Amino acid sequence: MASFLNAAQKQGICVEYSESFSRTHPRNRIQRVADVIRRSTAMVVVAFVASGDMKILFEELYREPSPPRQWIGSESWVTHPDLLSFTFCLGAMGFGIPRSVIPGLRDFLLDLFPTKVAASTVLTEFWEDAFNCRLEKSAATDRNVCNGSEDIQKLQVPYTDTSQLRITNMVYKAVYAIAHAIHNAVCQETNSTTQCDKLTRIDSKQIFTQLKKVNFSQNGYHVSFDPNGDPVAKYELVNWQKSS
Repeated sequence: MASFLNAAQKQGICVEYSESFSRTHPRNRIQRVADVIRRSTAMVVVAFVASGDMKILFEELYREPSPPRQWIGSESWVTHPDLLSFTFCLGAMGFGIPRSVIPGLRDFLLDLFPTKVAASTVLTEFWEDAFNCRLEKSAATDRNVCNGSEDIQKLQVPYTDTSQLRITNMVYKAVYAIAHAIHNAVCQETNSTTQCDKLTRIDSKQIFTQLKKVNFSQNGYHVSFDPNGDPVAKYELVNWQKSS
């Protein structure tokens, strides 16, 4: 926010107010921020806020919507599907990490069956919440025992929706970047052959040095870093529109 205020001032943009809040604040603090937005003459609201905090603010504004405002959002909330229900924000704009489909991920996530699930505490909790039943060895007592008819292939929850992955794809590329760095640290190319010493011991500094030099494409995206260690900035422009 401080960086934005500095840039806005240089561009001659008038900033009427600057407010901060957190979901852990008492409701009267959230109400005060909502009232500032309602009373303001500024037609544009720029919000650098996490989706969980933004939902609380939107819920407060929903009680008594402000006059029409043009909302500009950060990645965290402007790409969050749950917030699309707040219709007074239609037309909101923001920048989002590009979406991507990761090959094989959906099949990997859906390759679950009761015995595999029961071996993991995390998967057990997920399975029982998703199907509202309990596995036989579970400590839960408020649900009926799962009867085997549960089909994760038919489940419609965020876990099974791999069509709009953004941050997940960043992690995917990061893992590949480290893999390339390790490969370059232990392998040497001579003429047309590559020889790798898989038993060699390498430390984190060697990996970091090689990480700066990686240059590859994965899943349709190019990955490399500039002298500052930053990748090429690439974003989607997101605009909330209600349509069929």
